[in-house]
Amino acid sequence: MSQECSPECFIEQCDIFDFMTNNVGLTVIHPGGMKATRKLIDSCHIHKNTTVLDIACGKGTTAVYLAQNYGCQVVGIDISEDLVAQSIALAKRKHVEDKVTFHVGDALNMPFSDDEFDVAISQAILILVSDKKKAIQEALRVTKPGGYIGWLELSWKKPPTKEFLDGVSNVICAYCMLGVETFENWEKIFREAGVKQLEVIASSMGFSGMRGMIADEGFLNASRIIYRYLSNSRIRKRMNTTNRFFGENGEYFGYGIYIGRK
Repeated sequence: MSQECSPECFIEQCDIFDFMTNNVGLTVIHPGGMKATRKLIDSCHIHKNTTVLDIACGKGTTAVYLAQNYGCQVVGIDISEDLVAQSIALAKRKHVEDKVTFHVGDALNMPFSDDEFDVAISQAILILVSDKKKAIQEALRVTKPGGYIGWLELSWKKPPTKEFLDGVSNVICAYCMLGVETFENWEKIFREAGVKQLEVIASSMGFSGMRGMIADEGFLNASRIIYRYLSNSRIRKRMNTTNRFFGENGEYFGYGIYIGRK
């Protein structure tokens, strides 16, 4: 759902996810950071003997974290060949390539058998797909009966106004956020897709500052991000604009951890 633009305007006008990933250099861009990821993992009761599917795995951060800290077998899938290549490289650097594999694939039509995984998780993917219900049902399909399925998604705390959504598009260029739903709508979508025993853990968006960024990114990458911010006025301007917009519209921004069973 990213908007096409020329290289010279990429920093200013590309989708906010692309900007944060490619220009700022963040590896953890989903709401709530790794603290929310750990809550998602614990809520899905993942342990050493669990086989986990990480849908839209991005740069592989969560998949590698699972292998390192839980010792489980993880399969990651993402539609981007470049992100899958980065995930494979990360697994090798962290010496967990025996526990993690990655595939290029579409969340709406995954190359896996029915009932293949104990747990399927995804983070900040449903706001990007054209058919949310189909993506949920595809996650259910590849999960074993009784298995856990968990999503971490940006969620509106109240119905957004047209003025707010215009700002989302035109002020911070967060075109991907046009696919966000309210907590109530997300819950309805999950239930209609067939998710059983749905549990919703609702949170407000918070900004953890420097300490939180170091915890998520590690000291080395956090240092790189700070350098880009200080040395590139275009990156600094857009980050300041984005932070100001989030601060002024905090009554809308939340995220939910949605846990269910097949």
